[in-house]
This record gives sequence, structure tokens and C-alpha cells, in this order.
Amino acid sequence: MTAVAVLAAVLTGVAVLTWPSGRPGSRRARQPVAECPATVAEASAALGLVAAALRGGTGSIEALEAVAAVDSGAAGRELAVVAVAQRWGESPEQAWARVGPGWSGAAVAWHAAHEAGAAPAGLLAAAASRMRQSEARRLEAALHRSGVLLVLPLGLCFLPGFLGTTILPVVVCLLRGLAP
Repeated sequence: MTAVAVLAAVLTGVAVLTWPSGRPGSRRARQPVAECPATVAEASAALGLVAAALRGGTGSIEALEAVAAVDSGAAGRELAVVAVAQRWGESPEQAWARVGPGWSGAAVAWHAAHEAGAAPAGLLAAAASRMRQSEARRLEAALHRSGVLLVLPLGLCFLPGFLGTTILPVVVCLLRGLAP
């Protein structure tokens, strides 16, 4: 029963913290949608689509534009920025510098392919895979950290009870045996 109550409290807290607020003074209400960077999962999925479009014979900028056209999220917006920057003649380094740091693997792969004169499809697919693996490792480390952080308060809560029911009676019995 207590596990259900704890789960309900956690879910309620998450819902309250993530629920968009409509108040004029709230931070979520003032933050434009374009400022939200793409998550690693969104970016890696979009990179996989760009790689598939490139393998299908689409040009590099056209592949970015095609994925940006079908992805209405933050990843699509950021890919559109890169595509437009490259259309206007910016180098790939400058174009990828216009998006968030989550795209650094894609920028490196795109730059390596551009410098070598090779097709970027394989490098982008590998970068997307590395991004997913890196995010999975980060989440696993956070999970392990949270386990440690949960054990410490529980240990501090149960330590007085443990001392009072096990150690203290033994010490009292030993002291009684030593008393004349």
C-alpha cells in the first residue's frame, strides 16, 4: 500500500512540475518554442532519417530539408536552420554551429564527410548510433546515482531504530554484567 502511495506522490509531483503554466509571469509561458533544443533521442532519430534519405540518393541539403519538413519538433526546426544556412553558402561548420550542442556528433560527421568528399550517410548513421549509446550510458549512470542517493536517507532513517533494538540492548546487558 505504501509503494502505491509513494508512486502516486511521485507521479503527481512530476505532473505538477512539467504541466505548462498559462500564467503571464511564469517561465514556461515566456519561453518561446524555438528556444527548446532537440533532445538526444529526437536528434538521433532525425539523423537516422537524414542518413536514410542520403542513402536513397537525395542531395545533402535536400535530405536535411526533407527531414525538417516531416519533423515538426525541435529536431526538424534545427535541421531546417542547418539546411538554410548551407543554402545561403555557409560552411558546414558554421551551419552546424547555429544549432544546439546535442548535434556535435552530427557536425563532426558532416564535417569529416565534407572534407573527405565522401557521402555522409554512413557517418551520420554511426553518429546517431553513438548518440543513442551515449544517452543510454548517461541515463544508466543517473539511475545508479539515484539508487545511491535513495539509500543514504533510508539508512539514516533506519539507523536509530537499528541501534535502539539491537546494539543498545546488548551494551546494556554487558554493562549490567560488569556492575558489582
